[in-house]
Amino acid sequence: MSTVFDLLERDWARLATSRLAHRQLRRACQVAAGARTLAEMEAYVRRATPEDADRVLVALVTEAIDGHETAARTLLQLLLPGTRNLARRWWALGDDDERAAAAVAAVYRRIRNYPLARRPGRIAANILMDAAHELRGAVPSANVELWADPTIHQPQAPDSALSADAATELADVLADAVRACVITPDDARLIAQTRIQGHRVQDLAAGTTARPRTLWDRRQRAERALTTHAPTLLTA
Repeated sequence: MSTVFDLLERDWARLATSRLAHRQLRRACQVAAGARTLAEMEAYVRRATPEDADRVLVALVTEAIDGHETAARTLLQLLLPGTRNLARRWWALGDDDERAAAAVAAVYRRIRNYPLARRPGRIAANILMDAAHELRGAVPSANVELWADPTIHQPQAPDSALSADAATELADVLADAVRACVITPDDARLIAQTRIQGHRVQDLAAGTTARPRTLWDRRQRAERALTTHAPTLLTA
């Protein structure tokens, strides 16, 4: 099945050479060194300095927040590399299709609601940062391997759960470590369940055929691997 990224790329192939789309975004095209098509606009932004690229993005987001669909769609295309990175990073949101859809939706919402008066520059970085914050907030409630297991109860008063900031930081490290093949998704879930959610290893073992000692050893091996990936996070 195609992800939303594949669908967007196919749609862009049509839009990139559309004369109507060019006329609709004539002002932004002029800012992009007089680009004659949206494809030329995209090429200009990809090779431009950050300052020159930002001027094009400002022109697009100005129209996007006023409801201009083509401007919003074009800005989304220009931010697609960063959006793909978000989808790869937030693997805990689901499979490839689910992550792609969640990342695109978050970025698109930020485009249409961008606070231009308050943040008139660094458009791409701000939109992607805000989208990442939105995705992070969605992770704890998602029905995914790292954060949820319906067979395991939530502890009433976890003794070992981290603070919210430390939990977010550790979740980021786990996501990076899985993507880099430093640890497996199962090991990341085990660390998250015990270090973030506060489950006891004994309780986790009781719901499986594994012995508590086996899970302890698994977590220890995974955390040793993580210390080479992020040595400051597992010192407690």
